Amino acid sequence: MKKYRIFISGVQKELKQERRAVKDFIGSDTLLRKHFDTFLFEELPATSQSANATYLKEVDASDIYLGILGNEYGLQGGNGFSATEREFNRAVKKEKEILVFIKGKDDTKRGKKLNVLMNKIKASESGYIYKRFNNTAELRKNIYNSLIEYLETKGVIIGVAFDSRVCENTTYKNINEKLVKDFLANRAIKSKVAVPETSIKDFLVRTIKVVKVINGTLKPTNTAVLFFCPNPQDFISQSTVKIARYRGTARIEFLDSQELEGPFYKILEDVETFFQRNTRLANKIVEWKRVDIPEYPFNAIREGVLNAMAHRDYNHSGANVQIDIFDDRIEITSPGGLLPGLDIKRLEGVHETRNKEICKIFHETKDMEKYGTGIRKMSNWMTEHGLKPPVISQPGDFFRITFYGPGDKILDLVPNILKERQTDLKELGLNERQIEALRLMVNEGQKFTNRKFRQLFKVTNKTAATDLNTLVKIGMAQLSGKGRNVGYSAK
Repeated sequence: MKKYRIFISGVQKELKQERRAVKDFIGSDTLLRKHFDTFLFEELPATSQSANATYLKEVDASDIYLGILGNEYGLQGGNGFSATEREFNRAVKKEKEILVFIKGKDDTKRGKKLNVLMNKIKASESGYIYKRFNNTAELRKNIYNSLIEYLETKGVIIGVAFDSRVCENTTYKNINEKLVKDFLANRAIKSKVAVPETSIKDFLVRTIKVVKVINGTLKPTNTAVLFFCPNPQDFISQSTVKIARYRGTARIEFLDSQELEGPFYKILEDVETFFQRNTRLANKIVEWKRVDIPEYPFNAIREGVLNAMAHRDYNHSGANVQIDIFDDRIEITSPGGLLPGLDIKRLEGVHETRNKEICKIFHETKDMEKYGTGIRKMSNWMTEHGLKPPVISQPGDFFRITFYGPGDKILDLVPNILKERQTDLKELGLNERQIEALRLMVNEGQKFTNRKFRQLFKVTNKTAATDLNTLVKIGMAQLSGKGRNVGYSAK
């Protein structure tokens, strides 16, 4: 199999970090390293040949000239050209594929000769590919997309979507069949279907088609790895989900953070654990019921996370799904903007995705609907909880959904609390005195003593002690202090 050689060009001192990042990225990406080798001049051992002759010889031996332009033109040689421009001119003369990536948008900061070079690249009738970037993450993304397009034009890959591609460096041994069995059991319950009698391998190969037979060998696709491999991040590092809880309303101080790894369903479980640990659960007595009031409806948050994992751009290998919890909101951000033709203001009811195979697995367990109902469901769950519908935005080449919380008005959410979060105090056998005392403890933060209870409800010492101790026994109140200073407060 032919490997294409890439010559990395750019001012060495100014763009040292970017040059190294490009080489490391291509060398670490499972698809790119299979098809490309890279050349960096600074990695050459010392030689008696002139530098000019050496790097021009390397341009000749390469298939692709990859130029990175910053603000500096570089040192000029005897002919008035910098090494970068000499390399570019040689690549043009030898009819190499030319990819140029320009750092930043402000061209006024660049040297005059560099702007002349940039204009020559932009004005070329040969249609050289040039793109701008602001950071190394954007640079990696742009390079990945350009190199994938190059492979497609060469007929090496035929526009295969990420989730349908075979996962490089994996074999069927990387699939954990117990994870598949757990999936089938979950599928049988949620979809009300029988567990198939066929073998696990046949189910993966023939039914859901996430394992392919290539030259007589079973090879998992990226989808199979994401769902049924114990450690997908060993092969698809961008499948990690990052989650953080910040103090206040800005990304300044972490209170808690975690990188969630493992197969997709485990990540969803870990999201719930982190969410419960880092969001509030209030309590209130309403009439004769005690209600637990979560800060957000988790089913809406889970739907947002699931959609981010399912629809993100996995070709954007330098970024992860990010969940950020603030005092006033939760943001879920995923790499990759909307697909062409989609309108951010009219997404409800639209079902278009770049990852059809991933979505298909979530459909099997009824975790995702087939007709674009996710946004409507999230909106309904939020409004039923007494909160605003989520806000959708597209910052750069990312997709973000923001859930705004109740702030200090969390107790106002009571009318919309689900029945499973309500405890009927009369069914527990509590009398009206106990319910009223509990209301004062929970809603108003009052603390009771035996004496205060007797005075308020006009009962004997024995009755007061029985009523209060019963609240402690059933876990609704707690004791503090000793002797005459014993107090009762909400638990």
